[in-house]
Amino acid sequence: MSKINSYLTVLVLLVLLASLLSPIATARPPYLDAFNERYGTEDTKLDACITCHFNPGGGGPRNPYGEAYQDSGMDFAAIEDLDSDGDGFTNIENINALTFPGDPDDYPEATEELPPEEDTRENDIPEEEPVEEPIVDPAPEEEAPGFGAVFAIAGILSAICLLRNREH
Repeated sequence: MSKINSYLTVLVLLVLLASLLSPIATARPPYLDAFNERYGTEDTKLDACITCHFNPGGGGPRNPYGEAYQDSGMDFAAIEDLDSDGDGFTNIENINALTFPGDPDDYPEATEELPPEEDTRENDIPEEEPVEEPIVDPAPEEEAPGFGAVFAIAGILSAICLLRNREH
């Protein structure tokens, strides 16, 4: 085997190893970005996949808030007044208090003051809320099982070929 083939094989193995060691993203950044933009929750504990999923890394089954979001056609405004997790607080109350709207064990404290409601006058013309466009899901929710195994098998086969070629 030529030196070029040896170097190429080693390079392929290194790329495969790097692919195996790097985490594979399963979260839905467009949904989380839209949530953070709407509610100003970036860099808070709600800026996480667990806001909608049981798994903190995202993917897999959704919690009650994530289910409500999906069932609403991906419309945050439509589920703000719901109490998805049954904790006695609406989703928007949970979000404003920076508690998870999908976790019944995480709810606003009773002593916490909610922001005062704005004074509305009869002569004021109500502002229309902007219509939120639902986010279209570009890919299936979950990866195919064994996705990482493809890289592992390719790496093992490359290593076997490299060893066989060195023996000859």
